[in-house]
Amino acid sequence: MIACKSSNIARHLLVNSSFEAELRLPWSCFAFGGVVTVGVLFLLLNNYTPYGQTVKEADLETTWRFSSSTTIRRLSSADTSMSTSSSTTSTTPTASTAFTTKKALSEKMPKHVMSCVPFYDFLTDNLKKKIGLRVAPQTNLSLIAAYAYPDYSVVTIEGDGYWGKTAYCRYFDKDWHEISSPVESVVYPAFAIHCCRHPRAAYMGITLTRDGEIDHTVPVLDRTVDVLLSEKQLYAQMTLRTDPKYNLSMCLAPMYGDETKWLLLTELIEHYKLQGVQHFYLCVKDIDAYSRKLIDNYVKTGEAEAIYFREERDRPGKEWQLTGVANCVQRSRHHSRYAIFSDMDERILAFNNKTLAQYVHTRWILRTHKPPSEYDGEDTLKKHLPTLVFHNTSVVAPNGHTAKCVLDTRRVVIMWVHYPQLLFPGYIEGYADKEDAHIRHYRDQIDDNWGKTWIHEVEQMGNFTMTDYPTHLMTPLYQNVKKRLDRVYRKS
Repeated sequence: MIACKSSNIARHLLVNSSFEAELRLPWSCFAFGGVVTVGVLFLLLNNYTPYGQTVKEADLETTWRFSSSTTIRRLSSADTSMSTSSSTTSTTPTASTAFTTKKALSEKMPKHVMSCVPFYDFLTDNLKKKIGLRVAPQTNLSLIAAYAYPDYSVVTIEGDGYWGKTAYCRYFDKDWHEISSPVESVVYPAFAIHCCRHPRAAYMGITLTRDGEIDHTVPVLDRTVDVLLSEKQLYAQMTLRTDPKYNLSMCLAPMYGDETKWLLLTELIEHYKLQGVQHFYLCVKDIDAYSRKLIDNYVKTGEAEAIYFREERDRPGKEWQLTGVANCVQRSRHHSRYAIFSDMDERILAFNNKTLAQYVHTRWILRTHKPPSEYDGEDTLKKHLPTLVFHNTSVVAPNGHTAKCVLDTRRVVIMWVHYPQLLFPGYIEGYADKEDAHIRHYRDQIDDNWGKTWIHEVEQMGNFTMTDYPTHLMTPLYQNVKKRLDRVYRKS
């Protein structure tokens, strides 16, 4: 979804998986929906912008949800139990980097975040109402990242079961010396702790008590790039906003399970690059070594950044999706003007020769076999590339059905898998019309027992038909996928 604002009201557009979407004004995001979807996303950009070029964004701030999906049937596929994953990016102290505390502090910090988080009252009001309540068994508290915004900071966590718990923000300089007394906060929404911003903090940590022991920290990422403050403006508490680094990015749902990822991932990234997406946030829970080489290559070229979750399998794999969504709301904030929230088997498309940077909806396309374990040139692509070989497609899903979203994450407080649960005041959702965009969702019927649990619901919406990925995109997509895979796996 994309969160936007027109006058004092935001627009939110939702696009369905092979389902229709309607536009409601005012709106704050776009959404797509669909179980097994073929969906397209439109970001309301006026013109197609090739990957890597600057997009001049429209004045209009908008959030869209796309709820029209089409499912493409995939009849047989390997079971997707979880596999190994990479470690997190946190910093664990060693003998040479032990954390120390300085009692004499040059900067005095508030004792509680109520003194520094501009929307603290709004957060606490919704916390009391139990908006976004998450009840889950408590797992190990470990950190994902820390983000410094103009007026506050946020630390995201992997630990589940801490919703509404008191937590303390801890601040460290580049030498891991603690440079401030702890600041009290609360875990809200799930997987996030709002903190005061410390100008000299290079690392941050979280403890559940004021004097709790710090066992690891995470680097503080600067997310103030689109905010410039002159001395005069700072004094007047006014901000001059500039463009963030990216105009349109993608937050990919966490990869988990034992199934190989490389083919679907390559096709996904190259598809969205053709649609004007400039950057990819890749969340990884479980990954095979073969697919890891591909991720490393995209990171090396600067097209993507990878966020690796811990290896412990302390909850069902798909529940990591909520962790990834919560983190990417923060990671993309002030870093990308808009962010698409979608899965690895979904391809959002725009119609009328527009790009995703302009629209979205969902349809399911059924996949009939699992991806290959390794790449062996063109023969592999001709037999297995989803957009080339799978065509059995559902009708467009109803509005809001398994929607996916494009967001201006500055407007979003809590994001769920298919829609935002809480927006800042003045913003609501909007739906993209099915004539503008939809999601092509290449659905594995075995994963999550989808072929037995959900397919009958999709069949009741209408008959499946044979459809193709857009002809004008198929050739460049195929060539770009082949070029990337040749570079990564066939260097000899």
